[in-house]
Amino acid sequence: MVVPEKTLSIASRHALQDMVELQMYLEAHSPYTHWLMLRRRIGGRPEAREPYSNSVESSVVTELLERLLIEAASGRTLIVSRFGHEFYEREIKAHISLIDQGGAA
Repeated sequence: MVVPEKTLSIASRHALQDMVELQMYLEAHSPYTHWLMLRRRIGGRPEAREPYSNSVESSVVTELLERLLIEAASGRTLIVSRFGHEFYEREIKAHISLIDQGGAA
């Protein structure tokens, strides 16, 4: 199994954070355009923040796929993998908690 390094680009961190926290997924409309970031649930409670972006560059998608943080749900749709959720909890959420508590990252 490939284990992602702790260093992940900022754009990839933001995309993964949006996908987990805002329950979003990626959808491709064309292999030559950005991937659209869409909410998994329509309606529901309004989120505390807006997503970092409504589209994701293909290089970000490639980085997340290569590190096994996202996986295909269909031919055009990508979702966060179990490993991606674990990485988010261990690396991203923990880092955010440290910042919120005023600690060094």
